[in-house]
Amino acid sequence: MQTFFENFPSYLELALNVFELVAIIVSVVTFFFLMLNKYSKALKKILSPCGMGFWPRLRVLFICRKSQVKKRAFLEYAIIKTGGVPVINSEWHTIINGFKTYYTEASEGDLKYSIPNVTPLIEKEFSAVAARYFEYFAQPKVRKTFGIQDEQLRWVTKLHIEEAYATPTCLLTGLLSQYDESWEEFIKRYVSTAYITENGELQSKNVLSNELYFTFAWLLWGPSYELEYRKYWAGLCQLSFGDESNSVPAIADTDSSVADRLRKRFLDNEERRYGALISADVSIYDKKPFYASIRTNINPDNNYFYNKVENGELSFGIQINDFVSCLNYKAKKYYSTAYVWVLFEVESEEYSFRPEKSVAFFEHANLANKATYKFLIDTLIDKSMKHFENIFSRPENAGRKYRFVCAMNEKIAQECLNKYCEVMESGTELGNMLRDGIILESKHSPADVFASYDEFFSPSRLVDYVDVSLNDQNSVSDLGQFYTDIYMEAFPDDDERETFDSFLKYLKRASVATEYKYHVVLAKDETGRIIGGCVFNYFKKSNTGVIEFLAVRSDLQSSGIGSMIYKHVSAILSEEAHRMNGRSLDYICCEIDSPEYSRAEVKKYLYFWNKNNFWHLDFDYVQPALSAEQHAVNGLWFTISPQHNPVTSVPSELIADIVYDYVKYAMCIDEPYACAEYQQMREKLLAKDTVELKKIIE
Repeated sequence: MQTFFENFPSYLELALNVFELVAIIVSVVTFFFLMLNKYSKALKKILSPCGMGFWPRLRVLFICRKSQVKKRAFLEYAIIKTGGVPVINSEWHTIINGFKTYYTEASEGDLKYSIPNVTPLIEKEFSAVAARYFEYFAQPKVRKTFGIQDEQLRWVTKLHIEEAYATPTCLLTGLLSQYDESWEEFIKRYVSTAYITENGELQSKNVLSNELYFTFAWLLWGPSYELEYRKYWAGLCQLSFGDESNSVPAIADTDSSVADRLRKRFLDNEERRYGALISADVSIYDKKPFYASIRTNINPDNNYFYNKVENGELSFGIQINDFVSCLNYKAKKYYSTAYVWVLFEVESEEYSFRPEKSVAFFEHANLANKATYKFLIDTLIDKSMKHFENIFSRPENAGRKYRFVCAMNEKIAQECLNKYCEVMESGTELGNMLRDGIILESKHSPADVFASYDEFFSPSRLVDYVDVSLNDQNSVSDLGQFYTDIYMEAFPDDDERETFDSFLKYLKRASVATEYKYHVVLAKDETGRIIGGCVFNYFKKSNTGVIEFLAVRSDLQSSGIGSMIYKHVSAILSEEAHRMNGRSLDYICCEIDSPEYSRAEVKKYLYFWNKNNFWHLDFDYVQPALSAEQHAVNGLWFTISPQHNPVTSVPSELIADIVYDYVKYAMCIDEPYACAEYQQMREKLLAKDTVELKKIIE
């Protein structure tokens, strides 16, 4: 015993050393566990640009160590608090303390944070940090670690927006934003456009300089356009605070009663004021998957506007989960401004819309006040009439004609047309001027109009188009370059590939045809290099366009060039429909590889056609042999894009007629009924009344 007590200090020292060593090991292991796990990486990747340093990060790792939901909730709380802007270390400690209180008071199933209005969501810094959040948590390994099973990635924190003025509109990108706030570039574009319009054609076909100014001023900040929300509405609206430029796009939940309730609110307010003041509960979603999920609900007439929002400046999507209408005194006296506008164009023989020949009249109205809204619509119409009176009263403007294009919404358009008809029928001098000089029937859809503005005012117009003609030897040479550089790579299967001589034969046959139009359109970059192309037809009988193929250089794919070519092609098809049939195009079809048949490892092309509202027609399509040396091809889909109201099926006889024209004119099989593949397709098609439309991407 005496020996034990004599050695006790040594034993104690040894025990303490062992304990200290264990403590150090535990500390080191804990440190590395905290600092090297996926949540530490998330904090560093997402919040370090916002100024979050080592010690605040270590503290958060400890606070949130037990809950995956809590970990994500802190990130979202910090994003809201910082707005994506760097803050100093002491502010991080305040944010962390605030989060502890916030999370304690909230339950995991009902994490909701209130913001006074939408302005915190608009800033570029907020969008940038939200993009980092979704980019990190979209990784499969990260999703698995955090137990994220939802197909659509969204915040675990819902936002309550206390005050938002909702309108069923889409805010279009302003010119100043397109030119990255560069007034120098904007003014240069205005001056060059004015020079071209004043010197390019006859005086009666030009937009005058003051008219061009109206249009540029209207487009400077970006106007809004009202979507068709009374039917076939996928819920797209604007939530604004004070002004339409101070707004965010949002989608009302169509899987619940929210969209229908909000639609009813808009309808109830039509006679009293324009939109509706609401407080809303919203969720923040990863943008691309979110918009992909609503594609089936979109009215094709509105497809352009949903694409506009999906590819817009915000990195996230917003869904309205619920809302409460404000019916108090404040709501009745609310203030939320926007352009009210009406658009005309200088009439020409062309069908396609020319942005440089458009004339916009606009007023900045308080949408939430019936009196000012109505007064400024009347002022807008009177202003346009006064302008045309001034134009038509001058001898040098003899022969000028203008055509109505569209307005911010149907209400304004109808009031404008009614007023013009009333004055035209009055027998007054002004009425006679307007009757001779104004055409009230529009020939363009709003989507085509704004797509034309996008293309015309693009800061870098990289693409020029060549419509190949046998009368233009340069274009035939371009076709040869396209054939060898792009087409042959895009069609490695001999049975699918046309010969170069076949293209020339098709062009020759089409030059004298009256039942269809055949086009080969090539895209060139600024150096004159061919970067893509499309072969397509318009069939008069079915009022349908059929795209044989659309191809882009392999090194330039996924750069937006395919979308630019498709917009150009759809505009040509729309023009052909009006020229040959006097009405809008009904359908665009396209022959594409089925996913099973395609040799591409990544099926990017499916996303392209899905984005452009194409659907797989549910029948066994077989491409007949293109020549005696080739074989029929079974691994293809025949797809369709309705150009107006969304449908779930189309008449079988219509599809049989479209395929008939396609086989006869696009493949030069003069007697389709003598073609075994066509006969079999027709028999199967006509065995039922309709053909169902299926999603391209399930």
